[in-house]
Amino acid sequence: MNKPLRSIVAYLAIAYSLALLIAVGLPHAHLNLLLSVMVPTVTVGILTFTITPRGRRRELWRGVGLARAGFRSWPAAIVVPLLLCGGAYGTALLIGAGRLHFGAITASNVIDLGIALVVPTVLILGEEIGWRGYLLPRFQQLTGRRRAAVATGFAHGLFHLPLILLATTYDTGGARWIVAPSAVLTITAAGVLYAWLWDRSKTVWPVAIAHNLANTVFDLGASAVVATSGSSLAYVAGETGFATLGACAVAAVVLLRWAKVWRTSATAAHEQEPVAALHA
Repeated sequence: MNKPLRSIVAYLAIAYSLALLIAVGLPHAHLNLLLSVMVPTVTVGILTFTITPRGRRRELWRGVGLARAGFRSWPAAIVVPLLLCGGAYGTALLIGAGRLHFGAITASNVIDLGIALVVPTVLILGEEIGWRGYLLPRFQQLTGRRRAAVATGFAHGLFHLPLILLATTYDTGGARWIVAPSAVLTITAAGVLYAWLWDRSKTVWPVAIAHNLANTVFDLGASAVVATSGSSLAYVAGETGFATLGACAVAAVVLLRWAKVWRTSATAAHEQEPVAALHA
């Protein structure tokens, strides 16, 4: 087994096992959400001290890009998730699946929103260090960058299934046999956006910003838009809604077809070059 494939298999085996263990062991405790967020980074840590040669461990972590801000990609990381996820809730309002329910806006609300845009971004690094910082570049060694973007997004989506199917703290609206595949497909499509941000910046910071913005819009939408009947809103907006899936799928197709970073000759040539930092 070649080194990138070995790293991919080892990463997925550990990450999925830990995700399953958390969902089975803590099915009703909201702590399972935080623990699950940290699993990808914990997995990379385990691989650092197991299958990674001692002389390449620092190089592996430098490759994640924590020391680079990637400011050029921040505008896209902020605007695109706002448009995609916000548009899904707008669709819910237009078709009558939800109605607005705003409470009084106070200084405390604004402060809470500011905190929600900063602190969780750091926490989301716990996921993105694993998925885009570690797994994506190794998929890119095996196949083209477009396929690697989809494959990593799909692997990330499957990672959420234990919490959705076995726990009671995550994506609880709607029938699980509907919301589970919808969530996986949405996260797969969103993974294309995250991979695009990674390839533009070579750092997990813009990816974490985009990921957190999406989560924040979901939280705000769930508070500001109330379902008009039953679980109707869960099937339209949020992570499990068809409008969110549709918006993310369209964005993914556009990026896969026209993203400059994936169609330049320099990028195509670079895809064939071995990356020393990935020899783990």
